[in-house]
Amino acid sequence: MEEKNTVPAAIPPAGTEDIPTRKDRRPIIIAVAAVTATVLAVGGVCGYRAYEHRRVSLARQACASAVADQSKAVKSYKALLGADATTAALKTDVKAVKDAKTLDALKRAVGAETPAMVKCDASDKNGLDEATAKADKTARSVKADAKTLRAAVRAVESSKLDKTVADADGLYRATEGKVQDEKTRENLAKAVKARDADAIGKAVKAVNDSKAAKEKADAEAKAKAEQEAAAQAAAAAQQAQQQAQAQRSYSSGSSNGSYSSNRWAGSTGGQSYSGGSQSSGFQGGSTSSGGSDDYDITQDPFFNQHTTNPSCASGGFCPIG
Repeated sequence: MEEKNTVPAAIPPAGTEDIPTRKDRRPIIIAVAAVTATVLAVGGVCGYRAYEHRRVSLARQACASAVADQSKAVKSYKALLGADATTAALKTDVKAVKDAKTLDALKRAVGAETPAMVKCDASDKNGLDEATAKADKTARSVKADAKTLRAAVRAVESSKLDKTVADADGLYRATEGKVQDEKTRENLAKAVKARDADAIGKAVKAVNDSKAAKEKADAEAKAKAEQEAAAQAAAAAQQAQQQAQAQRSYSSGSSNGSYSSNRWAGSTGGQSYSGGSQSSGFQGGSTSSGGSDDYDITQDPFFNQHTTNPSCASGGFCPIG
């Protein structure tokens, strides 16, 4: 009788006697997988939602930051519009600037339209991103307008200074030798060279005051000279009048007689002569002294002896000589 070789059955390790076999574990694995898949699905949805919420939140923050930047730019631009420098530039007269085009540029800069504020009211990331881009673009535009406005204001101020310097230089050249104090012109020249508007203003006033003082002094000197000349002329006229009066007085007191056609007339010592007679002394035909009696000089022996020309046989009067 042959003996059969038998292989003893494997003895499971200690403690594993109750573990089910592979066939017995399959339902469990499937159940665990199902649960895992469910958990992963739920976790994925929640994770996506969390991720998307995070993205929207970040987009909203970016939009809010862009809007804040836009608001700051708009406020800065409005403050620049109301600044004293802008107001003064806008009030500048065209005659006060050297280049009138600067005023035109300033008006255009001031007239730039201020854009409306952007709102971050979108519910999704794409909408918020669009709002952010719009706010950024608006902020850049407002900042550019502000930069243009500042440049326009500076251009007007520079043109005003150019005109001030040019006018001051013209005043300096025009007042040579026409001011009372030449130092005022020297100060004006220094201020013009430095392009200092305040110093130029003070120097211009000093030059004008000095010019006015010299004009006043010159006018007073001229008036005084004219008065002195008038006084001298009046004195000369009075002297000439006095001399004429003296001459007339002398002529009335003593004058020479005149002779014409065998007649003569004149006066001397207050006595008058006429024709051939005289009031006192002798006369050609008759003479009287203190009376009206006629006296015939031809009957006077002295006359016949000394004045009668033998050729005057008729006894008529012949002139002496």
